[in-house]
Amino acid sequence: MTMLEAFVKERNEALFSLDRKKIEAYMIKYGETEIAQTPDVVFWASVYKAICSIKDAPEAIVSKAKTWLHEHGMSPYLAG
Repeated sequence: MTMLEAFVKERNEALFSLDRKKIEAYMIKYGETEIAQTPDVVFWASVYKAICSIKDAPEAIVSKAKTWLHEHGMSPYLAG
């Protein structure tokens, strides 16, 4: 497994877990030190938008992400 493949696998495992503590640990590992102060809505919006941009994300998780974003008046796209 290449370093890139390992990174993507680790990222996907963290994001697809939908476990805030696991996602925060992953983010901290890669230099995001301000994550603890992130409001829930901002945190989950960023997580769900990231999930929607992963081409091989499990459909059930993408569906949950899109539903949450829609319910909060947000687009599933990173730029929107």
